[in-house]
This record gives sequence, C-alpha cells and structure tokens, in this order.
Amino acid sequence: MDRIELLLQLHEADPSDPFTLFALGFEYQKQGRLEEAVKWYQSVLSEDQDYTGVYYHLGKLYVELGRREDAEKVYRQGIWVCSRLQAVKDRAELQQALMELDDD
Repeated sequence: MDRIELLLQLHEADPSDPFTLFALGFEYQKQGRLEEAVKWYQSVLSEDQDYTGVYYHLGKLYVELGRREDAEKVYRQGIWVCSRLQAVKDRAELQQALMELDDD
C-alpha cells in the first residue's frame, strides 16, 4: 500500500483531521499532481484555519502554478494567523516567502 492509499484510509476514518489533509496535499505535491495538492491544502484551511504550516506550502504551490495573486493572498492570511497565534517561526517563513514573491 502506498502512502496516498494509507492516508486516504485515515481520511475516511476521520475526514476532518487537518494533519491527514495536509499530508495528502504534501504527497500529491511530491508526485507532481499539483491541482490535487491544492485541493487538499485548501481543505485543511476549511477545517482549521489555525493550521499554520499549510499557508507556506499552499503559497509555494500557487507560485509554482503561476498563481502569484493567490500566493500573496495566502501568505498574508497566514502571516495574520501566525501573528494572532504568536507562531513566530511560521510567521517569519511566510514573511520571507512574501518578500521573495515581491522581489520577482
């Protein structure tokens, strides 16, 4: 059984678990199935907007897909959430990603 199959079984058992949703997005992204990855990362935010790690990965994926405006929006949203939660490291990563986006 591959990782995606295992994660889909976990998702079936607990459809709202943000870690499983995130892991599915990550696995699809690794396989180059980028639109599937976007869907799973977005589902993380639907379940738990405080899952700070997803903002960086979704933003980078949007950049890869040429969706710069979506990337900027998700980075800014993530910075706001991280500031509210005092997630300093995640906020710094998002701020750096946003600056790199602005530099391009």
